[in-house]
Amino acid sequence: MINDENKQERQRRKRNTEREELQQATRSFIRSLFRTGVSVALLPVNRLPREPQRHFQAAVREFTRGWATLVHEFADRLEEVAEDASTRIHVGEDAHPTGEAKESQNS
Repeated sequence: MINDENKQERQRRKRNTEREELQQATRSFIRSLFRTGVSVALLPVNRLPREPQRHFQAAVREFTRGWATLVHEFADRLEEVAEDASTRIHVGEDAHPTGEAKESQNS
């Protein structure tokens, strides 16, 4: 009985170790694929002289920052709209900002 339990415990540890090794190998493989893709994509840029390379890299950085800022501002605006709608519903106000729905209900 104890021998069976020890055997099961060893098998469980072996499976856990194999799973961790597989996860680590998968992460390493995906990372290397990503790096290879980036290297291939940047190959034409890396063939440029040093000064145009720097200009291109600076432009890419600015473009990326611009997109990140745009997405961030868009998300902030969506949160504001959601909070505003939630506040109106909780306060009992009508969701229509012009009050047209109130006027039609009173008629």
